[in-house]
Amino acid sequence: MRKTALALSAALVAALLVPAAAATALEPAAVNVATASIAQDNSAYLTKAAKSLGGASDSSGKLGDGSSWRSYRDGIVVYSDNRRALTVRNAIAKAWADTGWENGRFGYPKGEQYKSGSDTRQNFSGGVLGVRSNGTSYWLPSVPKLPDFTVAGAGWGHGVGMSQYGARAMASEGKKNATQILEYYYNPAKVTSSATAASKDIRVQVLKSEKSSVKVSGGAMKVTEVPAKKTYVPAKKTYTAPAGSTLTFSRSGSQLSYALENDRGQSVASNKVTGKLRVEWEGTRAWPSSKRATLSVPKANAESSTPGTYRHGILEAGILNDQVNLVTSLRLNDEYLYGLAEVPSSWPGAVLQAQAIAGRTYAMRKINTVKSSCDCNVTDEVQDQKFTGWHKENEQPGYGAKWKAAVDATVTRSGSTPTTGKVVMYGGRLAETLYSSSTGGATRNSEDVWGGAALPYLRSRDDSWSLKPSANNPYDSWTQSVSQAKMAKVFGLNDVVSVKISRAKDLTISSATATSSAGSTKTLTGIAFRGSTNGIGARAAWISGVKASVVAPAATTINPNNFCATTVATGSSIPTAIASQKDGAVICLKAGTHKPANLALKPRQTLVGQGSSTTRFDGTTAVKTKKSGKIYKISSSKIPAKAPGTLKCTTGYQCNSAQILFANGIQLNRVSSKAKVKAGTYWIDHKGRAIYTGKAGSSKYKYSMAVQTRAITMGTWSRMGMMNVVGYANPSNTGAVRLSGAHSGLFSSRVAVNHGIGVQSNGAATEILNSTIRLNGQVGISASGGKNSVVRGTEISKNGWAGYKPATFTGGIAAANKASMKVSSAKILDNSAAGTLGVRKSSGASVSVTSSTVRGNK
Repeated sequence: MRKTALALSAALVAALLVPAAAATALEPAAVNVATASIAQDNSAYLTKAAKSLGGASDSSGKLGDGSSWRSYRDGIVVYSDNRRALTVRNAIAKAWADTGWENGRFGYPKGEQYKSGSDTRQNFSGGVLGVRSNGTSYWLPSVPKLPDFTVAGAGWGHGVGMSQYGARAMASEGKKNATQILEYYYNPAKVTSSATAASKDIRVQVLKSEKSSVKVSGGAMKVTEVPAKKTYVPAKKTYTAPAGSTLTFSRSGSQLSYALENDRGQSVASNKVTGKLRVEWEGTRAWPSSKRATLSVPKANAESSTPGTYRHGILEAGILNDQVNLVTSLRLNDEYLYGLAEVPSSWPGAVLQAQAIAGRTYAMRKINTVKSSCDCNVTDEVQDQKFTGWHKENEQPGYGAKWKAAVDATVTRSGSTPTTGKVVMYGGRLAETLYSSSTGGATRNSEDVWGGAALPYLRSRDDSWSLKPSANNPYDSWTQSVSQAKMAKVFGLNDVVSVKISRAKDLTISSATATSSAGSTKTLTGIAFRGSTNGIGARAAWISGVKASVVAPAATTINPNNFCATTVATGSSIPTAIASQKDGAVICLKAGTHKPANLALKPRQTLVGQGSSTTRFDGTTAVKTKKSGKIYKISSSKIPAKAPGTLKCTTGYQCNSAQILFANGIQLNRVSSKAKVKAGTYWIDHKGRAIYTGKAGSSKYKYSMAVQTRAITMGTWSRMGMMNVVGYANPSNTGAVRLSGAHSGLFSSRVAVNHGIGVQSNGAATEILNSTIRLNGQVGISASGGKNSVVRGTEISKNGWAGYKPATFTGGIAAANKASMKVSSAKILDNSAAGTLGVRKSSGASVSVTSSTVRGNK
């Protein structure tokens, strides 16, 4: 719906904003406290938890304040004799772990977890922990109080073509006449006089409704039945009624039913007609008279409670789409324009004339097309042009006369009959003279609003005139309130804490980006954001900013490195750091190479590096070569005097020999005999406790050998992440990384080029997330006995290089002894002794693989 200057007077009142309700905090509803003792309540709670959380795992323990915790498949329950039991489910528990459990800034849980849109949140004494639907976790310093928003902007309407308030400023400052105004806004179109349709009538729909009526004042009314499907011919029935008479209409089936009553309420005529009724009144061109009658039509003026009143033309009544349809026909060049209510008649004459010319041009383009939807050329509403008839022409005190004089100034006549009228032309055709109330500083290109081909005379133009004080524009700035619920719905987010906008060259909004309390973002086009159907219903496109009523706390993605209880530099003792810290502490490692062996994390401790590319656990030691004939010998007491025989090897492989030789950190290829040794290869001589290789070591070619038997063992709920574990001489059936406790886990890490098992998972509900398990000699991941383990987002590739014959624990993933594991979003690639699926199962174990890439395994 087009917004024009005259519509503002009513719209200003209607647009007064009611403040939105205060945003509420995203907290779960309060829980009624049972009257029984805390101990009794907790006992009952734990009984239910054993069922609802999937059964107890193998662990329990104490928190820092003496409260107890008990681990279950799906979470951990915290309780004590003076602390009511609460569940922290696995996803939130991992976030809690990465922040230091109860020892960190968030302390203890204050309530059960709850949903915030698609996120899961739980309130703690030190803030809020949350998990997004994609599994990433975050924290908030407090429960967010979500804001409502104030949208600021300027302008009113679509902004294409003439700006009415801009034109007012031009005229008020005496800088532009009507022609100059129009040729500015519609450049390069020109204003010219046209004799086309100079005295032709235009059909204007004034009302379409179930029932309607008209009343004549100041003279008589004549009603004529017009046969269906014929133009007007001398009627077979015509009735006349005096001033004050009323004519009512309704639908009777497919016919128009009418009743004509005189000023005393007496029936003059009533009938049903298949065609139309023609209504005339005295003092018009159709019925010349010294009297100047008017015809009033209740509800015809949609923006006013007063009836539409008409001085000129005739009125036709008929049935259209099962409703009574009223259309007035009157001369376009003057009678129609006298009733055009698009700008206040009090404005400067140059603006009034410009509006009359633009209105004439617009209507002239429509005059030869009768729209089936209204049986008219134009409607009387702003989807075409606002037409109020006699109300406009008769405005007091004297304003109607001023408007009429402006119209007459754009017409030439022969006697009382128009012969020409001023119009806007481009390329020999009538221009499409669109206009609206005002802009936010620039008009708009037509194609940017409605699409289609660009029109040369509907280009974006500077319209700083709209914002000048001389425009007296009530919409040179405006604000609009948008509730939190509305803004969240517009963006399709759980909530919105801020909105940032970008603007186009014409100063309209081009895009809007919202951020949620969880840190998620969503960007909409300017059109989508401000739209009336699915957007905020903005007053206009010139939006300059969106301000939140409160600043909500920002969600911060959890990085364990921001919650370190202690930090260990390379060369410092990691075992000492572990021993000195409490259960549940986050122990951070500085970037670089660390050389630990057989670390053991306490329950709930987290060990975290700076990233798998920068922080390294290295199980090797530097070794030197000595010339031995044509090849080179490395002697070491770390090499056992007898080759282990733990598992069967493929012929030619020393599969149980745990020592791996590296040159400049690159693994060399092991060969089956001393005779095959050359540069880039090696062979292990157990009897001589030596390794033979084909190239001498030097300052530029440094050898190292895997000697340590294991990097780390993790207890219940302990976790390690952001690490690279490489070069461990872990024996057959032994893991370089061992997940022994329930809910122990590895995340965002790399476990590669170790001898035996990469990651050995024996605990219940263990997790290996977003990691790379690669080039381990025996098997990438093993599982024995532990139920409900999860591997997600992890690459398991090129494991089994040591030459083991297929056995219980060889290949990519191997499970035994009733272990169960779910693998998803993984890559299981090119593993040996693994079978084509890369997965081996035995002794009642189960491994499910979904949404994963599997290829090249053998």
